[in-house]
Amino acid sequence: MNRAVPTSLLPDAPIGIRRADDTWNAVATPDDWGHQVLKTLGHHSGAAMKDPTLGHLVWFIPPGGADSWPDAHQMSVFVYRAGDVLTVPGFRGWHDGSRWIHRPSARRTFTDPGALRMAVEHVAGPLADAEALGPVWVCCRCGRLTRDPVPVDSWESVSNGRRRTSWACQPCWSGTSQGGDGRHLHLVCEAPQ
Repeated sequence: MNRAVPTSLLPDAPIGIRRADDTWNAVATPDDWGHQVLKTLGHHSGAAMKDPTLGHLVWFIPPGGADSWPDAHQMSVFVYRAGDVLTVPGFRGWHDGSRWIHRPSARRTFTDPGALRMAVEHVAGPLADAEALGPVWVCCRCGRLTRDPVPVDSWESVSNGRRRTSWACQPCWSGTSQGGDGRHLHLVCEAPQ
């Protein structure tokens, strides 16, 4: 493990519960639109991981880096500060749960909080307006973000019991409900009795 990576961040086991402290904080977004944040950050992203249990992408930032950020839990943007706990994969990763998208290293431990906030706001809107704007969903057809979605499909994960829903934006939903190709709507016939 590199000295630039805080020892309190990485567990010795393949996966472990870690408590944010005075050496690191973290920011989480929903994984569906968090991938667009990751793409917006490009090579400016530091260490980032995916937590499929919570449905989050998580970036690690210097301690106190998001202290001036407004509360944006209405957009499902969460800041992990000293004392908060996260499930973190070990350095080699973990294939069935939380896993690294970008492993921490001497060059890539922390994401600059200003760049991260700019990327989040570019994708989901101003954090200061989170309460007024509300949650964001990703259209399963066109991949665009929407705040006025229509539920298309819903299922429960057999591995963790979390309920997931696929959403369509109004233009895609209108296109399929009014004679469009409907490729993102899958009708499932009942099995013969």
